[in-house]
Amino acid sequence: MTEKSMDDLKRVDVICEHTVDGVVIPLKMRVKDDNGEYQTYRIDAYKDKSGNGAYTTRDGIYVTNETNYFECSIGVLGRVRVIRLYYKSKEGIWRLGM
Repeated sequence: MTEKSMDDLKRVDVICEHTVDGVVIPLKMRVKDDNGEYQTYRIDAYKDKSGNGAYTTRDGIYVTNETNYFECSIGVLGRVRVIRLYYKSKEGIWRLGM
């Protein structure tokens, strides 16, 4: 798999929660579809894959401990779909991998 930059991924809006301990919890995401219209999806379940050192994810994205990386389940047209969300808190930008 070819390594890609996070800049290669689509930017998305994410509503998240920050706990008192600094833990980030993604709740909803909003992304533009092919027609340029926003679609909103509730995150039904997530697994925080952050903090495992530097490595390349299944999307081919190189991440470090400075990147929050989540595998999330969302419902799309009655089906469960697994997506990956990446967040660099220094930049304040969320990106979507699938």
